[in-house]
Formats: sequence, structure tokens, C-alpha cells
Amino acid sequence: MLNRTAIITLVSACIAAPLGAMAQTVGVAPPDEVVIMPPSPIDNARNVAAMNGVVDIRKIEFYDEAWHVEGRDLSGHRISMTIDPRTYTIAHLERYD
Repeated sequence: MLNRTAIITLVSACIAAPLGAMAQTVGVAPPDEVVIMPPSPIDNARNVAAMNGVVDIRKIEFYDEAWHVEGRDLSGHRISMTIDPRTYTIAHLERYD
């Protein structure tokens, strides 16, 4: 009787172990389910500044309904630009020697 109980317990444990392991497995979403977020407005302002010669961005702020970017160009000159947030065009650009 004791031997039969031990065998039943062992078989039950062998059956339940894989099911429990499957329930605890954490997977990664397949590539087709990965959600790619669109760039944020500050990323768009940073990209406009980079495309127009700013290689070292020191400050990006949003006030007076525009993005204000300060930084330096490749030759080390200071640059200050104002970017329109609706069209992401440069509304004002200053280069300092």
C-alpha cells in the first residue's frame, strides 16, 4: 500500500511539474507585435537642430509657443534657434562668433 501511494505521488508530480513550469514562463513579444512609438515633439526639434548644423545641443526648451535650442556647430560657434512646433521649420537662427 505504501509503495502504491509513493508511485501515485511520483506520477502526479511528474505530470504537474511541466504544467507549472509552462505557466511561469515569461516570453518576449514576437517582432510583428512590437509597437514603435512616433517621435516625440522634443525629438523632432532635436532632429531639426541637428539637420541644420547643431552638433552639440546644450539646451532645448519650449516657451512662447516655440522650441528654443541652444548649442554649438561643428566649428565651435554658439547657435541659438527658434523652431515652430507646428511645421518644425526654423523661425529664427543666430550664430555667434
